[in-house]
Amino acid sequence: MKKVLNYLLLISFIVTNLVPLTGIAIHKMASVFFLLLCIVHTIIYGRQMQWKRWILLTVIFISFASGLFGMILDEIPIILALHKAISIASVFFLAIHIFVFHKRLKKAK
Repeated sequence: MKKVLNYLLLISFIVTNLVPLTGIAIHKMASVFFLLLCIVHTIIYGRQMQWKRWILLTVIFISFASGLFGMILDEIPIILALHKAISIASVFFLAIHIFVFHKRLKKAK
């Protein structure tokens, strides 16, 4: 079950980042799916979460909220600029999270 969840997270993350190829509508659906999977992932791995992972989840929520408000308040371009900056930062943080997680899995074997 956890392996399927991790693969679904990866697929939804990739589809979310392919916004120039897929379009805004697919990006919105994939980002909602990614957010829901992140919440499920947090619930499953909740006992093992440290404060850094809570920050990562908070950054994902802020990115989602800024995208939502940027869509609603499209007259204010600073919100979408903030969404882009936070999204790029969250990609780097997620990459670090995945690297550390896989490193820990290799040590456990």
